[in-house]
Amino acid sequence: MVRNLSLEVKVGIFAVAVILVLAWATIRVSEKTSVSGYGGYDLTAVFDNATGLKVKAPVELAGVKVGVVRNVELLDSRRAKVLLLMDKAVRLPADSQAVLRTRGFLGDTYVEIIPGSQGAPLLSKDSQIEFTGRTGDINSLVGQFSSIATDVKQMTSSLKTMIGDNQDYPINRIVSNLEEFTRSIRDITIQNQQNIDRVAMNLAEMTDQLREIVAKGRVDVEESMENIASITRKIDAGEGTIGKLVNDDETVNKLNKAVDNLNETLGGFRSLEMEIGYKAEYLTQSRDFKSYVDLALRPSPDKALLLGLVADPDPRPRYSETTTTISTGGRSTTVTTHNATIDRDKIRFSAQLAKSFYDFRIRGGLIESSGGFGIDYFQGPIQLSFSAYDFSTQFGEKPHLKASADLNITPNIYVSGGADDIIRTNGPRPEWFLGAGFKFVDDDFKKYLGASSLVK
Repeated sequence: MVRNLSLEVKVGIFAVAVILVLAWATIRVSEKTSVSGYGGYDLTAVFDNATGLKVKAPVELAGVKVGVVRNVELLDSRRAKVLLLMDKAVRLPADSQAVLRTRGFLGDTYVEIIPGSQGAPLLSKDSQIEFTGRTGDINSLVGQFSSIATDVKQMTSSLKTMIGDNQDYPINRIVSNLEEFTRSIRDITIQNQQNIDRVAMNLAEMTDQLREIVAKGRVDVEESMENIASITRKIDAGEGTIGKLVNDDETVNKLNKAVDNLNETLGGFRSLEMEIGYKAEYLTQSRDFKSYVDLALRPSPDKALLLGLVADPDPRPRYSETTTTISTGGRSTTVTTHNATIDRDKIRFSAQLAKSFYDFRIRGGLIESSGGFGIDYFQGPIQLSFSAYDFSTQFGEKPHLKASADLNITPNIYVSGGADDIIRTNGPRPEWFLGAGFKFVDDDFKKYLGASSLVK
């Protein structure tokens, strides 16, 4: 019978079969892609900004699609109300959150569900889920770049006010003083070239003499090592008083206990980190150098005892009051005199306790022989510092304020700059300075000692 069917009938039957297969496949695929295919429940989310979010956009949980966006409408003329159609098989805790994300850099926007804690009550139908924000949004990135550009523009304007053709600008004065300082160093080097050459020759001769002394003493060292080996063998054999003490179990146990107690006592000292440093600052107003020798003791990474010696060529004057009684014709008159004394190049000392919090360090104690406090900020190779001390106001003085910035060129060498005695009452203010210094810690000493032991 099939053989008798015409070609047109066969083609029609085949076309109907293809249409039925395509309809069945479309229904199967739409079960997870169309809004009506979920047959689940609705959730509501109120977004501050729903830019890029479209109807039928996917709702994902842990990277798996669990729903779609059913509707997006405006709420109270400020926010967006989003209706989510969730798969009925997915039940979310009440403390779950919704986040807007962008797929890729300029991709489609979708809703991601961050599940709440286990054991919490479940969200019911038509409940509202909390919105926590959006990530990966190109608009927010553009806004941030615009804010950064504004800050850079303001910083450029501020820098422009400091740099100009006039020599009175701060940057020009600093450059001029630096050039003068460089010329002075060059002149000193040229004038003392012969002395420098003589020092280098003496150092070379001393190195040769040390090499000869080490070579001559090598035989004595070998003999000493043989004697030590002989003594060690006798001790191992139990000969002599030391050999008996070492080989006696009771004596060994007592010594071990004593060593353990000593280790416990000295354990804290072994963990103490020490840092030694020196810094010289060139004062642009006084045209002189101010020197610092610093010692830092750190029993732990966040605590420190800071000690230092300071030689200041241009210190503040110290005031004193003198009362004199003058008698004339039976009358007495009291005269009070205020005296100002400047003690140049006097050594002053500092002793501060410091405590670190994240990138900040707060310190306080004696600063240049006067009570005060300070704060430091560390960020990579840069250190910003501010100190306030010498708060005496009996004769109209103002506190001594200092602000500086250090830049580490290497782990041991750094340059510095800033302003000292910013609000001083006598002389020009502030006292701008440029400086440089070096510092060494315990590990640096160990490296240098290890390297020196390799020199023959």
